[in-house]
Amino acid sequence: MRFFRSSFPSGGRYAGHWLGDNLAAWGDLLVSVVGIQEFSIFGIPYVGADICGFRGDTTEELCLRWHQLGAFYTFSRNHNDIGQIRQDPAAWPTVADATRQVYLFRYRYLPYLYTLHYLAATSGSTVVRPVFFEFPNDDAARENNEQFMWGDAMLIAPVLREQWEVVYAYLPREATWYSLRDTDYGVKAGPGFTFLNAPLDQLPPVLIRGGYIIPRQAPELTTMASRKNPLELVIAVNENYEASGSLFWDDGESPVTANCCNTYQFDLRINSSSTVLTVTAFSAGLKVPALNIIDIFGYDRVPNFESAVVNGASYSLSRCASYDATRQIVSINCPNLLDISNVGGSISWSNGPPVITTPTGEPQTTTTSPVRQTTSSTTRSSSAAVTTPETPATTSGGMKIASSLMSALLLNSIAAVLLYHII
Repeated sequence: MRFFRSSFPSGGRYAGHWLGDNLAAWGDLLVSVVGIQEFSIFGIPYVGADICGFRGDTTEELCLRWHQLGAFYTFSRNHNDIGQIRQDPAAWPTVADATRQVYLFRYRYLPYLYTLHYLAATSGSTVVRPVFFEFPNDDAARENNEQFMWGDAMLIAPVLREQWEVVYAYLPREATWYSLRDTDYGVKAGPGFTFLNAPLDQLPPVLIRGGYIIPRQAPELTTMASRKNPLELVIAVNENYEASGSLFWDDGESPVTANCCNTYQFDLRINSSSTVLTVTAFSAGLKVPALNIIDIFGYDRVPNFESAVVNGASYSLSRCASYDATRQIVSINCPNLLDISNVGGSISWSNGPPVITTPTGEPQTTTTSPVRQTTSSTTRSSSAAVTTPETPATTSGGMKIASSLMSALLLNSIAAVLLYHII
């Protein structure tokens, strides 16, 4: 691995870049968000800052928040000067816990991150990118320098200020957004300006954009071990009930050459009567783990899992799939569901009536359907267990509470200023 500090546009073809000797200060934490986006625009996709700061003594909270951000640097490294206090995650139990949590998230989504790097190397696209790259006509997106995206599908809104446990985020109105955190998994957020809860002991807000499919795998101690776990897809539908995504897969060791590896396209289409997920293999030859796990966000019709067809053959998904009508999430976890190594494949099933939300927030349908329904979403993995999230604190109701509290604080501040001038 090569990286440099003095660099020039297009240097990313040869090496990565780190942003130099920064300070252990909240201002430098914020500036790093701008830096990683700028160098990505310059054609250097592998870039990051010294996590927790290089010069000066960091603090427990700053180091914790910096790890929560730094896990989303493409080049992610904690580094500081001689003579400074310890700042490795184990220096504080809270930082160790938060770092483990956020890096497990990073490792889970390495198949997506690796695919983005492949696309950057072969087509000149960006890995980390400004939000306005995806929404060029959105004035608020152009003015936002505190959030960024991984590719076109994932948005990260880190905490960049001391003692803040909410993020005042902007989620572009052209898209639908769903949370990827376990605490509010699959819950819609935004769009527009909104307060997102971000306690110290939770991941920063990370959202998937409607209309996209992200591949992932359960994390292990090493990436070699992770690559052996079954493939997973997290799918977020858009307003047209469609989603698509891609995957690049190599042997994990050899230099990438022309036609060396497998590339796949995923496409989901939902209509009133049926759902079809198609996997197209554009090049193949390597053995790829089976696709076992699929989560679909924004699913507002009752699926008939008994009617499922996998690669042209009948397949009863009801034994290994569930539908959360409250959160509108389809969850599938079937061993060896689809082998996509050489030819891709397809999965389909029929749909029942739409889910209607009552004034009390309870989901209702007009008829019953042979489907196992649940009232809380589940995130599963085959090898590394993932806990089932409970009813989230960061639902839209939680966001409204945070928004109301912030509004009340602002009004109190304004009233105090006016009273001061009157006196």
